[in-house]
Amino acid sequence: MRFLFLILAPAVVLLFVASVLVGLPLPAPFPDAGSQDRNLLAAVAVGVLGIAYLVWLTVYAVVSFRQAGQALDPALTSRGLTAQSHLGFGRKYHGRIRDRQVAMSYFPARGLRRALLDMAATASIQGRAAIGERRPLLDCANCPPVPIEGGDMGELQVFSEDPAWIQRFLAEQEHRQEILRLLGDQQGAGFRELYLQPGRIWLRGHPTPQVTASQVTQWLDDLLALAELLERQSGRN
Repeated sequence: MRFLFLILAPAVVLLFVASVLVGLPLPAPFPDAGSQDRNLLAAVAVGVLGIAYLVWLTVYAVVSFRQAGQALDPALTSRGLTAQSHLGFGRKYHGRIRDRQVAMSYFPARGLRRALLDMAATASIQGRAAIGERRPLLDCANCPPVPIEGGDMGELQVFSEDPAWIQRFLAEQEHRQEILRLLGDQQGAGFRELYLQPGRIWLRGHPTPQVTASQVTQWLDDLLALAELLERQSGRN
């Protein structure tokens, strides 16, 4: 909405400036008001102003997108992750937290494109599953749905190539609550889905503008806690 205003408002201003330059009486050596020479003068002046504004708008857009992309830098680098540019306006983060290799990427919202957040951590698990409010498309897309007893998973659906494994894990209320902390409030915080894969755990989502950097770091903590629970469960099996 802000960029739409920045595009439309100057067009109205330039039209007003052109009208004033064409009709405003000016002393010599300026051409007479309403003359062809005055029209040419107005066209040149408006053109120069328009080009200058487009240059400013381009610089403003680039700086704004870069700042938006770096919004998570202070929170994540303070946790020991290294930040670097990624595909223009995006950011990548990597490092070790709690003896796990962590990799993250973030792209701020751009026009009609929603923000995109990926975070993954290594985990010594062998099963494969996906959890979200709809059938996942990026992994485990052909996995069958798994019914989960307990009634406290809300709108979340579970899919796994090993239903017995994920049912044993989600039989524990503590495990279900950890997943709900990670995937809950999708109306306010944005769509998110969780993938459990051999060797890693992966969260992917589209955070809303209301999501803060502290909330993202909380998701990271929840992801790491869930990895520990999964490994503990695997050790008991």
